[in-house]
Amino acid sequence: MKKRLILLIAMLGVFALLVGACSSDDDGSSADADTAVETDTPAEPAEEEPAEEEPAEEEPAEEEPAEEEPAEEEPADQLRVALVLPGSANDKGFNQLAFEALPILESTFGAETAFSEMTPVNEFVQAFEDYANAGYDIVIGQGFEFGEIAAEVAPEFPDTIFLVTNHPNTAGPNLQGLQPASQHAAFLAGVASGMATETLKVGGIAGFAYPVIVAQMEAWALGAKSVNPDIEATIIYLGTFDDVEAGKESARAMISTDIDVIYHIADAAGLGVIQAAREEGVYAVGWGGDQNYVAPETVLTSQIVDQTLLVVEAVRAVYDGTFDGQMRFFSLASPVLGLAPIRGIDNAAEIEARVAEVEAGILDGSIEVPFITEPTS
Repeated sequence: MKKRLILLIAMLGVFALLVGACSSDDDGSSADADTAVETDTPAEPAEEEPAEEEPAEEEPAEEEPAEEEPAEEEPADQLRVALVLPGSANDKGFNQLAFEALPILESTFGAETAFSEMTPVNEFVQAFEDYANAGYDIVIGQGFEFGEIAAEVAPEFPDTIFLVTNHPNTAGPNLQGLQPASQHAAFLAGVASGMATETLKVGGIAGFAYPVIVAQMEAWALGAKSVNPDIEATIIYLGTFDDVEAGKESARAMISTDIDVIYHIADAAGLGVIQAAREEGVYAVGWGGDQNYVAPETVLTSQIVDQTLLVVEAVRAVYDGTFDGQMRFFSLASPVLGLAPIRGIDNAAEIEARVAEVEAGILDGSIEVPFITEPTS
């Protein structure tokens, strides 16, 4: 009996083992008996391949503030200059000389420039106002006739400086007249004319009887008579600076009365004067720049009133901050004024010597040249 009991227990154990094995297969487990045994040491987790992670947005790292470099200074505002011409910019004289200052202003001061030429008198005010409204820093009126216009317009545009060439009575907070002592150079031109004439008759032709022009014509006549009081000087005013033919015809009329030296302050009309002198075989005296190149065998000399330098120096004062709104005079000692070389005549050296002597006398005050604003004849 005891043996049977032991056998039964053994059989039951085998049966239990079989049932356990079948149960394990039914659960789909691949683990064997050894791996099912619990131990005191926990199993290490299987190493997983790292998943590809999208790069995280990096927050900007805080940087230490860099040492600040000094900021570059902003360039000063560009100087803007406008020029209003009453005549042609290529008249080979008064207007052209002022016009030739513009490229110098551009290269010297970095200026932006503009100009109007052949501006009618009734458009002077509009031209000044247009340039001022457009923001130009300097507006220049080329000639005495702009004086009253500038005085009228300047108070309306306090941020614009108005300059007027060849005007002796213009001044203000933003207004300046530029007046060369042109009568002194005119006196020298008269000395040369008086020493060149053979008929003792000389003639002067001007555009308008403006006071600064009259002063020069009268000084020229006095210079000629200082050589010989018997010299007869005839002066006429054309009423135009632009009519070349009018200048030519007036010169021919003078030449017909035995005048053999003719001086002009007539801009483009002065070219007509030189043409007539060349055609009729008499001498002409130019004005403004050295006009000998216009007719080398005819132009004896020229009164120098260097409008190019005049304009450049006036703008320089504004540019460097020395503009003071006071009248500005240029004496015979200035390179603005003088007399061109004497050419085309046998006694050129003698004339040069006499002119130099008279110039020295004017500069030291021993020779006085009056400023006469009304025609004496």
